Amino acid sequence: MTVYKLADLPLWATKVTKIADAIVKQSVNDLLRSIEIVPGINRGGSRVRGTIPRDLGPLAASLQSSLYGSTAITGTESYVLIVTQLKAGDVARFAWGGNAAPYVLEVHYGANGVDGTFWVDVAANKWTSFVDVAVIKAKAAIQ
Repeated sequence: MTVYKLADLPLWATKVTKIADAIVKQSVNDLLRSIEIVPGINRGGSRVRGTIPRDLGPLAASLQSSLYGSTAITGTESYVLIVTQLKAGDVARFAWGGNAAPYVLEVHYGANGVDGTFWVDVAANKWTSFVDVAVIKAKAAIQ
């Protein structure tokens, strides 16, 4: 067991902050990586709950990632640049659609008798499990 003295408090606080930042980065990265892109209906696939269907449009590549409302970076892997800068308490935004894929809501929620895939909802419901795994990894790293 580690024993800290009052003089060690700044060092301890820095260590805790770094651990919290690592947990946030790992959790967000794992959550966004977990969202699969699968063949859509127009490519012989079907609507699979929790996935982004790739048909003929740019939906899968329309991810827009930003930190503190900065100019959004767009693309399938755009979140990687944001995650590297992310710290505990930061406000990051990740969204699909925009001008590149204005049909995003129809695909996500469903329309015209075609089921939605709800990939954002499914990922959000798994958030605590991603945090739990990141905490386990952080604990293993400091032991």
